[in-house]
Amino acid sequence: MKRYAFLIFSAISLFWSCDEKMKRVIEPGEKIETTEKQTVEEPPKKEVVTLEKIAEIADQGNLESIYPIKNIESETRLINEGMDKAKVIWINRNEKDEIRIDFRPKDSTKVFRITVKGRENPFESITGVRNGMSIDQVNSINRKPVDFYGFNWDFGGAAIFNGGFLEDKNIMVYFTTDQKVGKRFVGDAPHSFEEAKGANLNLYVNKIVFTPSKNNKL
Repeated sequence: MKRYAFLIFSAISLFWSCDEKMKRVIEPGEKIETTEKQTVEEPPKKEVVTLEKIAEIADQGNLESIYPIKNIESETRLINEGMDKAKVIWINRNEKDEIRIDFRPKDSTKVFRITVKGRENPFESITGVRNGMSIDQVNSINRKPVDFYGFNWDFGGAAIFNGGFLEDKNIMVYFTTDQKVGKRFVGDAPHSFEEAKGANLNLYVNKIVFTPSKNNKL
């Protein structure tokens, strides 16, 4: 009798033990929080066509491949202080990103020069020079300080590269200032970078003219 009681007790104990183990197995453990790493895609940078590339495309007569026809205007104008008549093409005329392309008077299929002006005009030279750039930044690109001509004449504010990196890059850079310019800086006399800095002119690029090397003769 005692033997049967012991067997029954052992069976009950084994059942409780198994039941408890099963509970421990099926009970959910602690939740592990997982964080998904999100990849933020940067918007693609808008590619700016350089003046040099625009000249190349214009020489090919293929400006419509990069600009809508409605943004392109053509006319004949006097250039070189009224000495010559030439075809002129305007892209985005009267807009912040306006481009002027003058063609050679004796060959209207070849670019004579390309002009972009205005502090907010986004077009730039392949050299890295762009409108709105400070004279200090131009010095850095030129790898030596630039000088500049005085203001209020045809070549007012034109940079003098002094044999630096930009000397033979077929571009002319014109500075301007938002400050009041005294008589000292008016006229065709050249001035140094140090003079401009001493007078707190805060010069910046306001116009760039690119003249293709093979087409710089009329």
